[in-house]
Amino acid sequence: MNENERYLSVLHCRYVDEVVKDAPWEIDEAFLAKHRIDFVAHDNIPYASSGSDDVYEHVKAMGMFVPTKRTEFISTSDLITRIVRNYDNFVRRNLFRGYSRDDLNIGYFSVNIH
Repeated sequence: MNENERYLSVLHCRYVDEVVKDAPWEIDEAFLAKHRIDFVAHDNIPYASSGSDDVYEHVKAMGMFVPTKRTEFISTSDLITRIVRNYDNFVRRNLFRGYSRDDLNIGYFSVNIH
């Protein structure tokens, strides 16, 4: 998914009114007020930064934080690991289906190595 597709995906969530593109990782009260943000939803794991043990601490203190639940094996890291682990099978399967190496953005050497 490219960045725009991710924005559109989030925008289609029934609890989302608007998506702020290129939002900073750490948000302050001014950002919340400027964009009229009612709630911030994220998993409840504290994320440290250079000046804080939890970048969402102030949002939690304001009562604006909604913790989300992580689904096992669906984290970004898990998905990336699965994609990398199954890459060769993906390439073989799609070459067999008729996709070209250009379609799959792979070099000549990669096609012939298998």
